[in-house]
Amino acid sequence: MHRVPNPPKLPVFALAETRSRGDIRAAKARLAAMLLACLAACASTTAEIRADDAAVSSATETTAHPTATGNIVVVGTSQSRADFIGEHAETIRRAAFSQLLGETHPKPWLVCCEIHVHESADSFEQAVGGSPAEARGATSLEFSGDRVVTRRIDVMGDGPGIVPDAIDHEVVHVVLADHFIHAAPPRWADEGLALLFDTPEKQRGHEADFQDARRRGLTWSVADLLALEDYPADGPRQKIFYGQSAALVRWLIARRDAATFIRFLDDAAQVGMEAALDRHYAITSLVSVSSAWKEVAPINTLGLSQRRR
Repeated sequence: MHRVPNPPKLPVFALAETRSRGDIRAAKARLAAMLLACLAACASTTAEIRADDAAVSSATETTAHPTATGNIVVVGTSQSRADFIGEHAETIRRAAFSQLLGETHPKPWLVCCEIHVHESADSFEQAVGGSPAEARGATSLEFSGDRVVTRRIDVMGDGPGIVPDAIDHEVVHVVLADHFIHAAPPRWADEGLALLFDTPEKQRGHEADFQDARRRGLTWSVADLLALEDYPADGPRQKIFYGQSAALVRWLIARRDAATFIRFLDDAAQVGMEAALDRHYAITSLVSVSSAWKEVAPINTLGLSQRRR
């Protein structure tokens, strides 16, 4: 979804078709007068807006301008909090590039990632089109050829922590987009990888949802999970999807490592899921993957979520 605001529009004045130099001079004079009047009005309005903004900024300490940390731009919260969020997001960015993509010195983003912090559910829903009750973070990406041209994260910022609880998860989605530039990874893999960076508490919650669904026979078969192209429509099924996806990703990474898992995803896009499983994990059928539900790797297999917040 394209959410980058359109640039401000200035009034456009067009000369009517003229047939004499006198008419042209008169038209130009009228145009000049109109432009001067417009500029004077804009200057007056700008002064009023700046005065209002200064008053609001003084009262709420909310950043009037984005706070940038190199690859991250944070808006919608106080200056001090925005600085902290930006530095934290940079740390997660480096960790995700290093531990998932093997890039210890990732190139800087020419197009920064905007992080919009929302203090109200209405603000968040207006920005992303969905309630924070369903997900407290959302990522918007746009591509042009082999480049990412828009990176945007929206998160709820009403929690008790300085860093919004969905930041780490969403930053991982943005990092993965640099690798999967021409086609997104499968939904289960994309979410499963991002969940590795969630707090242990959130991961345990997803695991509990999955295990409860498994006991009640509500989980997907391996074939159906791997074939999912979009998120489940209803909230309870989404929770099961997150937990089951995370369990499968942890299980596969524990069998080899994160680098192998990424190569597996790359090959799966070319030769198919079953052939890629055989090539990278010596798994010859999808039926064998069902053992993942019995041998799920423990939370924090990679130790990715133990960070100061």
